[in-house]
Amino acid sequence: MIICALSVVNCQLSTAQDVQRLSEREIIGSARYVGMGGAMTAIGGDPSAILDNPAGLGLYRRNEIAITIDETIDQTTHTDVRYARSYFAVPHISVVWAFGNPAKQSGMIYNNIFFSVNRLANFNRDIVVKGAGMGMAQTIALLTEGMSVADMPSDQPTSMQWNNDSIGWLSLLGKGAHLIEHAGNKQWKPTVDMTDGSLSITESGHHDQYTIAWAGNINNQWYVGVNVNIPTISYTKRTSHYETNRIHSADLQSLYHVSGVGFNGSVGLIYRPMQALRIGASFQTPTLMSMSVQVDGSIASNINGNKYDVAPPNGYLFQTEMLSPLRSSVSVAGQLGAIGMLALQYDYAHDAQMEDVHTLRVGAEVQAWRGVFINTGYVYESSFLKEDPIWMLGYNDVRMDMDYRYTAASQYASAGIGYRSNIVTAQLAYQYRWQTIHQYATEMQMLPFDVGTHTHRIVATLAWRF
Repeated sequence: MIICALSVVNCQLSTAQDVQRLSEREIIGSARYVGMGGAMTAIGGDPSAILDNPAGLGLYRRNEIAITIDETIDQTTHTDVRYARSYFAVPHISVVWAFGNPAKQSGMIYNNIFFSVNRLANFNRDIVVKGAGMGMAQTIALLTEGMSVADMPSDQPTSMQWNNDSIGWLSLLGKGAHLIEHAGNKQWKPTVDMTDGSLSITESGHHDQYTIAWAGNINNQWYVGVNVNIPTISYTKRTSHYETNRIHSADLQSLYHVSGVGFNGSVGLIYRPMQALRIGASFQTPTLMSMSVQVDGSIASNINGNKYDVAPPNGYLFQTEMLSPLRSSVSVAGQLGAIGMLALQYDYAHDAQMEDVHTLRVGAEVQAWRGVFINTGYVYESSFLKEDPIWMLGYNDVRMDMDYRYTAASQYASAGIGYRSNIVTAQLAYQYRWQTIHQYATEMQMLPFDVGTHTHRIVATLAWRF
């Protein structure tokens, strides 16, 4: 494995689409949280709501152990061809320790401690698109501009060339596979024109978080809390980019793997000016992630009846850092007498590389009969990125995944049912998420492939209070 420092070769991690993908937070958690669209910053009293607002821990008056399981089906559709992947997960396990005196009416009534392991996002997805004009060889030729014939190998790249920080790995692969040729004056062009192609992307992994929290209940009116969070990321993207003109063909296989651990903190407040009204607010610092990144790839081609197979000797491994967005939230929840409650929530995420993300959540819950509650929710989340940004690899980059995407706004709709007693809580929820991805195979592709994504999630939570 070749190991590098950031200053040696152009190793891109923190492109806008990388930060967007690795910073994603879905509406994942307890069944009540999912059923209400996560609109619980002002409600609290739920283990997943504590992630958004640690002050919600202050509403607990008893110890609690809770666990959540879910089954998710992620579907992508392009030109009526649908690909689906299902997976089972345990997105949440938590413990609450409540210390206080329920008979006390003023001062610090409760001091509560909380620990949880949470799933923030799943990266499991398959995308397959087919079409013309993907531009694999054209992109490689463009990246090779400015290099002389002496800079490039005549056949197989040597170890010295793979380690040369002025030559990108796609250039070495393209020349070794005879996809590009010298056009004079340090200019390069495709050897043949490819007319048709396909792009297959397989993503896997998850974004988890370990949380320790404290919260206090003051006068049964003010609730304050603090979270310390340690997020972890494991993300793998495998890409197969195939192009042909029925006589010649080329298949680019690439691997991009990221693993990392980080740190952030959050503070929160819930104010209850009257019994039927709660107002909540929270702030989370940006997350500093220490990342380990691995890249690898190969090109197999059939040009003029000759077969070529080119690959780096052992791939590439490097260390870097990523700063993910700061987040804040405000919410208001109203009690509808003995019937239930209605909550509105606005979330804001800011990152210097991306568009500010605005999220609106609406959740409602009604008591159907004694101990049984029905809830529903809706979420709209704007895109992290500007409309169809063009991502260009550096001329000396070691990454070999040429594709990029623009992910449009996401929407969620959910509903759930649950039973709550003094000892046991059992809940079930269903969630549907939909969004559109504008997928580009290369920077040379003029129009994107529109890929619809549809996610179905069934969530069950069981909690025991003691």
